[in-house]
Amino acid sequence: MGRAHAISLLKIGANVDLWDLNFAKLEAVKSEIQDLFPNQKIDIHKIDITQEVEIESILATSYSDKKSIEVLINNAAMNPTMKNDQKSDSKDSRLENYSIDSWNREIGVGLTGTFLCSKHVGTKMAKKGYGVILNIASDLSVIAPDQRIYLIDGLEKDSQPVKPVTYSVIKSGLVGLTKYLATYWATSGIRANSLSPGGIFDNQPDQFVEKLTNLIPMGRMASPQDYFGAVQFLCSDASSYMTGQNLIIDGGRSVW
Repeated sequence: MGRAHAISLLKIGANVDLWDLNFAKLEAVKSEIQDLFPNQKIDIHKIDITQEVEIESILATSYSDKKSIEVLINNAAMNPTMKNDQKSDSKDSRLENYSIDSWNREIGVGLTGTFLCSKHVGTKMAKKGYGVILNIASDLSVIAPDQRIYLIDGLEKDSQPVKPVTYSVIKSGLVGLTKYLATYWATSGIRANSLSPGGIFDNQPDQFVEKLTNLIPMGRMASPQDYFGAVQFLCSDASSYMTGQNLIIDGGRSVW
């Protein structure tokens, strides 16, 4: 979805910088979308957002007064997804087996990394008197995972995969962080909101797609393009009187 968020902002004339730990993927994404937007600037930076010193260093070396940041989208996450071949190690996702190492690793990326980026980028924004922070949460920030959609035929109950506890904790935490940032920097010209997408189709197994679709009033999973307009709205002056809110776009799942 980081690629999709970048495209949504490029479509309204923004220049974008992409941060990721995997530089090869950054290069591939840049090559792809630069062809679509040849007249706009796309920069890429390898960074581990769980390391505060790396964030401080990149801001000090790559973002001067001539290159300020007006919008920050916090999208990084370790998202356990259901793929066609996912049957091994399914016990590890279950709460009673979930390791503290997995907890710390996922919280570190999804929640601590967002805090660190918001802390340092937001501080620079506050000095300028303008900025937008958008945290990408999930419909699972407001509802619990329906673990039935992850069931695999033929597996014993205690071996069935589940959506890990970290996902709900992180996404709920992002909404809380959003509210905190919105009020903390309200007089500094900074707005902070969160976007909670529903399930996004990514070639998941047919059985999983059918189960999830049955929970969605609109009868389908989302596509990345379904969120272009929302990101453009939240990151632009079109939402100039909106802050501290969680925009849920999930095909109606959370209201059923």
